[in-house]
Formats: sequence, structure tokens, C-alpha cells
Amino acid sequence: MKAVAFAILEYLLGFIALALFAYLAFGRGPATDDGFVHAFRTSGVVALAELIFILGRAKPANRLVLGANIWLIAGAGAAYLELWWWLRLYREFGEASLFASMLIVGLVSTWLSPAGFVAKLGPATEVRRASLVLLASVLVALAVAVYFRGNVKFAAVLPVIALSWLNRLLRVRLGGVA
Repeated sequence: MKAVAFAILEYLLGFIALALFAYLAFGRGPATDDGFVHAFRTSGVVALAELIFILGRAKPANRLVLGANIWLIAGAGAAYLELWWWLRLYREFGEASLFASMLIVGLVSTWLSPAGFVAKLGPATEVRRASLVLLASVLVALAVAVYFRGNVKFAAVLPVIALSWLNRLLRVRLGGVA
């Protein structure tokens, strides 16, 4: 029971930095360049703390959270170092840049980690198959983000939730607690 409660808490806290970014960038009125920079600077610090926490544990880190946190940390780094060209790239690609970060993490972890993109140890062929399903789903999310660019709810929020639940389902299918 304690493991299940911890898993639920970990799940809820997993995307806290991304949720903070969404609130600061889009939840307080029309999005502005200054609001975007502030959102990256603030949520990037939270993402870094979250990243240190999840990488410090024995169990494999959630790769979707890892991809989102890398995206936020890179954005925060660009904001603090005033690398405006990087933030313009983020702005140009919109929500799709988040899924591009997840895709890169997914590709690397699918091929280099025994836990794969799904971050769950199990039989190698099953882990690889589940990871490929999740990779394909991130590609779909990226396409959805391009299609609905500018509509945060449909381009980012709903695809992130769908990917998170799919990842959880794939992990459960590999056996044990997700």
C-alpha cells in the first residue's frame, strides 16, 4: 500500500515543473515574451531540482518527465544567459519543441538503457516493443502539437496527459507496479 501511495505521489509531482511553466507562461492572461522568459527562469529551477531528485533514485527515471525537464532547463539556461535565439526557436516551434525533447530522450533511452523509454526493467524484447510504442506516440503528439500550435490545451496539455497515461499502461503491462 505504501508503494502505491508513493507511486501516486511521484506521478502527481512528476510534471510539477511543466505545470508551473504552463501556469506562468499561459495561465495569467495573454502570453508575452517577458512572461515566457520569467516562466522558463522559474520553472527551470524547479525542473533542475526535480531532475536531481529523480536521477538520484535507484529506480529508472520517468523518461517523459526527464524530457520535459531537460526542455525546461535548456529554456531556463537560455533565459538566464540571454540566448534569445534559443528562446526564439522554442517560440517558433511552439509546443512541438517539448515533444522533440521527449523524442530525443526516448530515442537515446530506447537504444541505450535496459529499461528503455518506458523506464521499466523486464524482458528486453518486451521493453523494446513498449518503448517503440511510446516513441511512436510521442511522434503523434509532436504532429498534434504542430497541427494545434498555439492552442496550449490541445497542443501540449492533452498530449502530455495521454503520453503519461500510456506510459503508465505500458509499464503495468510489463509487470508489477507502474
